[in-house]
Order: sequence, then C-alpha cells, then structure tokens
Amino acid sequence: MKKVISLIAAIFMICAALVSCGQSEDGIPSGMKVQSNPDAPYIFYVPETWQSDVSSGAATAYYSRTDTSSVSVMTFSLENSDASVADWWSSFEKDFETVYDDFEVISREATTLDGESAEKVVFVGTLKHGEEAVTFKFMQVAAIRQKALSLPEVYVFTYTSSPEIYDSHLADVQKMLDVFKFN
Repeated sequence: MKKVISLIAAIFMICAALVSCGQSEDGIPSGMKVQSNPDAPYIFYVPETWQSDVSSGAATAYYSRTDTSSVSVMTFSLENSDASVADWWSSFEKDFETVYDDFEVISREATTLDGESAEKVVFVGTLKHGEEAVTFKFMQVAAIRQKALSLPEVYVFTYTSSPEIYDSHLADVQKMLDVFKFN
C-alpha cells in the first residue's frame, strides 16, 4: 500500500512539474511576456526577446532595432452585426489596394484565434515615395466576437516584415497566435 501511495505521489509531482514548465505561476506562457494593456479585451503574449512598442496606442512589438519585423493587435467595432470576417476583409482589402503599389494576396485560409473562427490572409505590398520603394509582407489573422448588448468587434493580429526575412519569424508568430487569449 505504501508503494502505491508513493507511486501516486511521484506521478502527481511529475505531472505538476511538467504542467508548470509551460507557464509561470501567473499564467504567462514560458518565454513570453504580456504585451497587451490590462484593460484590453484580450491577452497578447510576445516572446521575451521581442521589444515592446507602446508608441502607437495598439498592442505592438518588434523584433529588434536592426530587424523591425513587427506584430500588433488592434480591434475595430463593426456597425453591421451580421458581418463575417470575409465581409470585413473584402472592405478592408480595398483600402490596402489604394495604399500599396503592387498589392497582392498570396494566400487566404480559414483558421482559429483562441477557438474563434478566423481568417488568415498573407499579402505583399510596396510603398513608394518618389524613387524609393519598400516592399512588405504581411500576415493578418482576423476574428469577430460579439459580446452581449454591444456591436461586434473584429480583432486583427498583424505580422509585418520584409519579404526576405518574413519566414525567419514564423515560429515566433505562430506561438503568439497559439497563446493569444480573449478575455
């Protein structure tokens, strides 16, 4: 009987140790930090190695001073309570087409954001100023949530980078998406 109790206690301690490896005591995933405002309707985690940016008013972080690949989360209220993510993207895509030269959608796929239906769109666009041009590659993941007695809101996670180094941050970006939480 003592062996059974000892075995159960050992299994319990091993399980507790394994569970605690993934999160700190305050629930923050291992190797991550909270980037969102405490009053935001979501919790946005970024790797501890990414730099916080509070200058835009949105939850934003960038990789480094020499590699300004960035991530952000923004929310927008929708006036149409029947709007889908596809509807939102169709109207927003027109704005991108006017802002960026050589705008091109590379891929579009259904996904989830903290269990909510979402759409992931990867696209490129070039900003031109005189003779200079800078091309960016983007990933946007958008989901719509509606709380009782309020207008629905679209939550937009955006990853922006130069096309040359875009793939080098995809593992970090995917982890950010995997641990994103709605309040």
